[in-house]
Amino acid sequence: MPVFIRSTAELRHWVERLASCQVLAVDTEFHPERKYFPELMLVQLRGDEGEVLLIDPRGDVDLRLLSPLIESKVLLVHGGEQDVDLLARATGGRATRWFDTQVAAGFCGLGYPRRLGDLVLAVLGRAMDKGETLSDWSRRPLSAEQLRYAADDVLVLAPLATALRERVEAMGHAAGLEACLGERLAEAHAAPADELAWRRVPSAHLLDDRERAIVAALAAWREKSARFSDVPPHSIAPDHVLVDLARRRPQSAEAMRENRRMPSQVWKQHGATILGILAGADRLPVPLAPITGLAADALRLAARLAEVEGGVAAALVLQEREVDYILKGLQIAHWRLQALGAAFLDFTRERTAISVRGKWSPTIAIDDR
Repeated sequence: MPVFIRSTAELRHWVERLASCQVLAVDTEFHPERKYFPELMLVQLRGDEGEVLLIDPRGDVDLRLLSPLIESKVLLVHGGEQDVDLLARATGGRATRWFDTQVAAGFCGLGYPRRLGDLVLAVLGRAMDKGETLSDWSRRPLSAEQLRYAADDVLVLAPLATALRERVEAMGHAAGLEACLGERLAEAHAAPADELAWRRVPSAHLLDDRERAIVAALAAWREKSARFSDVPPHSIAPDHVLVDLARRRPQSAEAMRENRRMPSQVWKQHGATILGILAGADRLPVPLAPITGLAADALRLAARLAEVEGGVAAALVLQEREVDYILKGLQIAHWRLQALGAAFLDFTRERTAISVRGKWSPTIAIDDR
């Protein structure tokens, strides 16, 4: 049975017991809907092969006691960027070493991203009950089903990590996995890049330069405002409003209201700020749009072929930034080049092509004109 911890005294006792463990399986339950930073509802821990601890942040618990454990142990997680970020905010401890089973699966031919339950079934042959995924974790007391679900998520991590590590090493991708994990951990702890928030606005990359500059400025302002008020960015202004403002460039609150889908709180609460941004639109720097079109599509197809042949998920290796770098003649990280393989590099240098059967071919060329 898991140990449910609701007091600082209980937590201090277990932190002392965990001091000698080498590996700490970690998971969290949180609600992301109402705040800028998700609300932490439960922390699940398991040291080495010991007891499962379920720590209640809504109880009288000082989570800062976990900081030394977070900073000194190897953390086992699944899709853990959000988990380590939440724990850093709640405990003050920043993870320094981790093993993410979702990322590891992407380095041994199992695809990325894979849900934990699907991966456990595929690798360990064990079915998991995931019925509580979207349950209300803020209610107290938590149900027996919720507690069992929460405990299962950390119970499976150690055997799953062991099995995945063996597969990755057998396929010769251990060094690439370590490099990828290092990059992703740094990104998980990085400060929000407000200047890139516009890239999450659908269709923003299709706007012309001046419109894209306006959306970038509005999205950065929205991100900072949402973080300051601890509310979701869309509650400040929905995406479609930012695009509309960039296209119409209204010069008054009355003109802003001409869009019948404009929420009233946008022009009532933020009208002056928005109009100020729009007034300086011609002086805003233009962010570089991601490269799109046949060339980018061809690179992604080649990365998928490299995935089939080498086992490293294209979604991990060739992200939007890497497509930009390659097409602009810039160098990408060495581990990515190794994962993509020599045939992919030959493809980027137009020394080979992809046949209609999904094979590397020296004879069929893809013309991007």
